[in-house]
Amino acid sequence: MIERDHAPNAGTGLLGANFSRRNRQAPTDDRAGTGRWIAIDESGYDGDQLHGGDRYMILGAVAIDDAGAAAIVDTLRREAGIQKSAAEVKFQKMFTGGGAGQRRQLLGELLAPGGPLHDRASVYVIDKHYFVTAKLISLLLEERFHAVGYDIASNGAGRQFALDLATEGPRALGRDGFDRLISIAVGFFAKKNRTGERVSVDDLFTVIRESLAYARRRKAPQAKKAADVLEMLRMCRAEAEAFARERPDEATPTGELGLLDDSTDPLVTAVPTVILHASLRYGGRLQVLADDQRLLTDDKLDVLERGAAAVGMVHGLIKENHLQDLVRGRSVDHPCLQLADLVAGAGRAVARWHDGQDDPAGEGLHPVVAPLVDPDSLLMDEKPEDFTRIDTARAKRR
Repeated sequence: MIERDHAPNAGTGLLGANFSRRNRQAPTDDRAGTGRWIAIDESGYDGDQLHGGDRYMILGAVAIDDAGAAAIVDTLRREAGIQKSAAEVKFQKMFTGGGAGQRRQLLGELLAPGGPLHDRASVYVIDKHYFVTAKLISLLLEERFHAVGYDIASNGAGRQFALDLATEGPRALGRDGFDRLISIAVGFFAKKNRTGERVSVDDLFTVIRESLAYARRRKAPQAKKAADVLEMLRMCRAEAEAFARERPDEATPTGELGLLDDSTDPLVTAVPTVILHASLRYGGRLQVLADDQRLLTDDKLDVLERGAAAVGMVHGLIKENHLQDLVRGRSVDHPCLQLADLVAGAGRAVARWHDGQDDPAGEGLHPVVAPLVDPDSLLMDEKPEDFTRIDTARAKRR
């Protein structure tokens, strides 16, 4: 285990007891021999609040330490004309909009094949709509099938049910109807609903019944697929009631909840997967530096570290813990985090463009982002290369 900065809130701008551990101010250094450094940053992440914002969440990762990153950032600053008064290089502030085309071209050259970041960067993408339908299946329907002796997780049936509802739901229910279903499901499973006062079991099953009735009235084939899944979910009230009963109360410290209470937080899926793939790619144990933000409390990082330690062994890919440490830092102190911000920002711009939004950054960067997309991203039935094609992937959403 590496030595962390132990002074309260050392190396972070976040204050309070929730941010008193897991802080790092000292530069990351691959030469120290304690494990290769990976910098990660997210874009479009709002915890388990998976409805109402951008449809996609991105986790950008760069396998580089601060010394290597500083050289790249300095060159980018000089060639992009970024003023010295700007303390950090940030994607949203400096690489978006119609007037930033030259800067995006320079960024594209860094990420493109042969560029200094291409073989070091990855983009993990989560389609929040698919993520929510997958949670409806895993937290309710899988439990019901398991009780009668069927495993729909390992045989792929559960994934297919989630795909059917996510891909066909918008056409079967209409955009507004599908959004309502997703919104109510998010509200029911969210941590903020621990007492069940915001969204009750009755609320959830009212929207499931109404969605089923609407889908049954439609005659299109895709409506039948969605209706079939909704019919199965309609039978899962007992499982929903069990979930509500087992939901921890507000007095339970977050750190004692393990992974269960974070079941609808996409980072719990994204971070362990990205760390595992980086370990398989680069070998050895890794040290991971995350950009500090309010949702990444010490308890949250504890949960993510436990998940990362377990995921490789669960899949049989790694026999021992491949994570040396998981800490947070400020991007102003760590050039590697600034590069992770650029990778995450580029991924989010492409995601917005892919979802039909007018985004010049996404349109320009999609050819170089495609090779960086993690093949295990949660992208419904799309392959990484499909995610960045306007002629096929975007057409599905029209």
